[in-house]
Amino acid sequence: MLAARLHAVGEPLRLEEVEVPEPQGTQVRVRVAGCGVCHTDVHISDGTMSRVELPLTLGHEVAGWVDKWGAGAGSGLRAASIRAGDPVLVFGGWGCGDCPECSSGQEQRCAEGRSPGFQADGGYAEQLLVPDARHLVPLGSLDPVRAAPLADAGLTPYRAVRRAGPWLEGGARVLLIGLGGLGQFALQYLRRLPDLHVAVRELDPDKVSKATELGADTGLLDGDAELVRDWLGGAAKVVFDFVGSDDSLALAGAVVATDGLVMLVGEAGGHLRFGFDSATVETWLTTTAWGSLDELREVVRLARRGALHWSVEPMPLDQAQAALERVATGPVAGRIVLVPTGNS
Repeated sequence: MLAARLHAVGEPLRLEEVEVPEPQGTQVRVRVAGCGVCHTDVHISDGTMSRVELPLTLGHEVAGWVDKWGAGAGSGLRAASIRAGDPVLVFGGWGCGDCPECSSGQEQRCAEGRSPGFQADGGYAEQLLVPDARHLVPLGSLDPVRAAPLADAGLTPYRAVRRAGPWLEGGARVLLIGLGGLGQFALQYLRRLPDLHVAVRELDPDKVSKATELGADTGLLDGDAELVRDWLGGAAKVVFDFVGSDDSLALAGAVVATDGLVMLVGEAGGHLRFGFDSATVETWLTTTAWGSLDELREVVRLARRGALHWSVEPMPLDQAQAALERVATGPVAGRIVLVPTGNS
C-alpha cells in the first residue's frame, strides 16, 4: 500500500510502498477514506514536536471504513455495533487501557500511550492499524472524508472550551487567538454558550471575515494588547491561544484579567514567562491536548445533527508533501484532507 512517511526532521515526506498491516488480537484495520493535514504534522516534520518516533507515517485525523480485524476484536466491534464496511472515525488517544488515566476515561493522557502519527504509523496511508475497537466511533451518515478533521480539529477545541467552563459565565469577555481549523470549531462551541462577548484576533483578513460569519462579536486584524482590550471593553476573562508562538502567548498574558484563564492549545513551540512581574496576578495558565473518547462521541453527535460547520479540501495522498507545505507556508480556508486514490 502507499504511505507518506517522514524519515528525518527537515526532510520531505517520502511516498513509499509498504506492506499492508495484518491485524492481530484486538487490532482493527481501517481502510482510510481521508486524513486531515494538521499544523501539528508541520511541527513534527520540522522538529518542533519532540514526542515522536521516526521513521513514521504521519496523520492523526483519520476516518475510513472497517476492513479487517483480529480474533480478539469481535466482541468490541459488536459492543459498538460496528460491522465490516462501516464508516468510522478513529480516536487517536491510544492508551494502555489499564492505568488510572485510561480507567477514568482520559486515555489520551496515558503516559504509555502511542498515538497515530506520533509514535505509531498514522493515516497518511491507504490502511491504518488501530489497536482496539474501542478507538472507533461510528459515523453513521457522515461522509468519512468530510468527517476526518473532527478527530482533532473538532475534538481539541471542544475539550478546551469545556475545561474553561467555570470562567465562561454570562457576560465574560473571551479572546480567541487564531482562526484556523481548530479555532473555527472553538468559535462555534463558544457561540453555543449564553451571554459571552467573543473577539477573534487574526493576521489573515479572510479569517477575520470568517470570524464574523461564524458569530464573533469582534474580528481584529493583528492588533496589540491595548487595541484588543479596547475592542473587548476590558481584559479578557478567558484567552484561547490556538497559535502558541512567543508572540501569541505574550499577547495572551498581556490581555488576560485577574483570576482569568489562558488556555494554550496551539503547539508552535512558544513560551510565556511566568512570574509576579509578567502575567497578570493570580492568572490561571493551562494547556489542553486532544480530548476524551466520550468528548469525541459528543462532537460526532453535534456534527450528525448539523450543529457544526466546517470545510474540507480533498487532495490526493500522493500530494502529501505539497499539502504539508501549504499548511506550513500559507493560509488554508478549512482543512486539507488527504484521500488515497484507490479508496475514494
